[in-house]
Amino acid sequence: MREFEGRTAVITGGASGIGLAFAHLFGRNGCRIMLADIESTALDSAVEGLRKAGIAAFGEIADVAEPASVERLAARTFDRFGKVHLLFNNAGVSITGPTWRMSPDDWRWVWDVNVWGVVNGIRAFLPAMMAHGEEAHVINTGSLASFFGNGDHAPYCSSKAAVLGISQSLYSEMKAMKTRVGVTIVCPGMVATRIHQSWRNRPDADRPWSDREYADLAFREGSEAFQGAGLSPDVIAEATLDAVRNDRFYSFSGDRWPFFIRGALEPTLRGDNPPVATWGEDRRSEQERAPAPWAAAASGA
Repeated sequence: MREFEGRTAVITGGASGIGLAFAHLFGRNGCRIMLADIESTALDSAVEGLRKAGIAAFGEIADVAEPASVERLAARTFDRFGKVHLLFNNAGVSITGPTWRMSPDDWRWVWDVNVWGVVNGIRAFLPAMMAHGEEAHVINTGSLASFFGNGDHAPYCSSKAAVLGISQSLYSEMKAMKTRVGVTIVCPGMVATRIHQSWRNRPDADRPWSDREYADLAFREGSEAFQGAGLSPDVIAEATLDAVRNDRFYSFSGDRWPFFIRGALEPTLRGDNPPVATWGEDRRSEQERAPAPWAAAASGA
């Protein structure tokens, strides 16, 4: 897709971070923007900022984890614009802690947003995007973590690996059917966003993580690391625009991504064990190494 003037772009998780950077960049290139987010105040502010920049922007509250909510978003978008050309399945959340201490609700929350959010977006928008016959593109936000499992991030890494698999399957389907719909997966590393504050939008936000003490420390360290060393969301958006323009499946950013991809894949090609990538092993107490309290209750112990 070389031209964006007059195209309609739908962006989930669009009120902040990478999603908002997508909105500003694609809007400046001529797209009409439909922002979707679960945070009403942030959404209103984002739409106002886009309009002040001269971009045709509208906002809808949507919970990507709920199929009915995404279907309402699609209906309202089609009612307003008629057609959708760019679908950004961007909404995402993260959680930090040892794999065995994550409760079923922890896992469900991350997968509902990160995986089912992508599936729900595809199901609600793609059939109409295929039917109108014009150039279109699906952009799914994955991660460098789509390629490897990092310790203390099992729900997040596994969900992003699923997004990669979904995106590769969809790419093959669109090419085999000779549609005019392209597919791109965005694979950023550390980005200066608020993803380590994802708990603010969790339905059971009064108990956002299964291990409060560990999560508080992880939140503080994660926020500092991402804000201090992460790439600007604008850099991610620029790389994505280039990928869409050139119909590239992968959108990588910065200069260190080959190091991470090689580190993840080369041991596999050799049949070697994966590299050990973890965060915070030195600070875990014996109590934190023990089974999570909910596990004992679930087993009847």
